[in-house]
Amino acid sequence: METQIYKLSEEDYASLAASVKGKLMSPCYFTGVVETEGACGEILRLTASLILYRRRPDNRNQYERYDTICGVSAVWWDFLCEGDEGVIWDDFDFEKFTKFLIEEE
Repeated sequence: METQIYKLSEEDYASLAASVKGKLMSPCYFTGVVETEGACGEILRLTASLILYRRRPDNRNQYERYDTICGVSAVWWDFLCEGDEGVIWDDFDFEKFTKFLIEEE
């Protein structure tokens, strides 16, 4: 039996990152679960606690959601890909995922 491996596309990473940004607990923290659909209907599920580092454009005391994200640290994360027949092996790369969260030029 051949092992099936789901290869995440740039669109998959971008969709997961957009979902994380849409569910932030605060401008600098995310904890929870986000899901997106893969190319053939697979469920791509990221469970994570993330600290987002933002660059403040001036001397304000607090970070805002519109401040540029310049770095990401994971407290914890887990990624799962599921299809009709259950869990599918995948090539999820957390470092590559963070590149879709970071907004710095």
